[in-house]
Amino acid sequence: MSFCSPRVTLILALGLTATACSSALEEPPDETGQTRDAIRDGYLDNDDRAVVGIYNAEIGAICTGSLIAPNLVLTARHCVSDMANELDGQITCRSTKFTDTHLAGRILVTTDAEIGRDSAFYAGREIVLLPGNDADSFCGNDQAILILDELIPESDAAPLVPRVDVPLVEGEEYYAIGFGATNDMSTGAGLRRRRDKLFIDCVADGCPASVVKRTEWVGDTGICEGDSGGPSLDLMHRVIGVTSRGAEGCEYPIYGYVYGWAEWIKETAVRAADLGGYEEPSWARGFPTDPVYSAEVGAACEQPEHCATNACLDGYCTRPCSEIATCPDGYSCSEELGGFCAKLPEPPPPEDRGGDEEAVEDGGDEASAGSCSINPRPDPTKPVPWMLGAAGLGVASSLRRRRRRDRLG
Repeated sequence: MSFCSPRVTLILALGLTATACSSALEEPPDETGQTRDAIRDGYLDNDDRAVVGIYNAEIGAICTGSLIAPNLVLTARHCVSDMANELDGQITCRSTKFTDTHLAGRILVTTDAEIGRDSAFYAGREIVLLPGNDADSFCGNDQAILILDELIPESDAAPLVPRVDVPLVEGEEYYAIGFGATNDMSTGAGLRRRRDKLFIDCVADGCPASVVKRTEWVGDTGICEGDSGGPSLDLMHRVIGVTSRGAEGCEYPIYGYVYGWAEWIKETAVRAADLGGYEEPSWARGFPTDPVYSAEVGAACEQPEHCATNACLDGYCTRPCSEIATCPDGYSCSEELGGFCAKLPEPPPPEDRGGDEEAVEDGGDEASAGSCSINPRPDPTKPVPWMLGAAGLGVASSLRRRRRRDRLG
């Protein structure tokens, strides 16, 4: 596959003026700066292959996306649709709208670390847009899902998990990945880069309503041209945001809120699995996205740190459980232990009856009633000795408060 021209035109992600989401400052005006979006001050990333590069062959533009199932890519709608009422890259929440959607077959996806002439591409099959009467308004609706024409094998890229079950909080740490440039002059676009140690500024209703909607949140920094549609991920490597727009200087990115559109993402994942002929992801069925609920149970341990879950129960590793995240065979979900998998007791061996067959026959009704005694089983509801690491089980990621800093409006 080769590009239609030697030079690839970058799609510009849409940007906010340099105004902080802080109650100490005046609410920013209902306008956004030039369409921007790259991982500035990041590092080259060859490993996160599920963060895919997107080439829109219809308009000759680069974007980024997240592979969240073998044939499912989460990205920004402005990567696959035209817009109206935006002038020279300026976006206003009052008037900017999405218009025509591009052809899915002209949207190409690669898991390679570079978008180029020699990249291996997967073509789109269908573009799924957000539901609702107001879905064409830009702000709050800048998300789209691309269903691919073929499955991407796990040997090429293992899908990411979207955090559809746990809301974000201000100050939470995250990292961002994208194929964008490293500055406002579009330098270095087309290579996958990652930036760590970023922190959430405000979430949904906690942000200024004039420029940030309840299905969006404001991040830290480092997003530039070409990162549009790319993911922000929490410290458990779950997708929490979709890059929408940011300020000049690659500052103050606004992300589409994955949790805010959870049902739409799950419903689309079920449909994509049906089209692709594979079992839908467990998170689409309501299984917890925290990886601790998928950890193996039963390995021998002496200390909590011997277990991936940091929980050692009576000499074996355990994990949290729920009605959906059930325990494996041989274990039950113990409420006494606060909802952790506990090993079921082994059934006692049958007792030696003694005597001979004649004696049993002479027993008459007593034998038929089952006269042999059975040792009482241990009560599985009684708590047993166990150890939980001081760091907890990782059920919720540790949150680091971002230091307050003054921003210039």
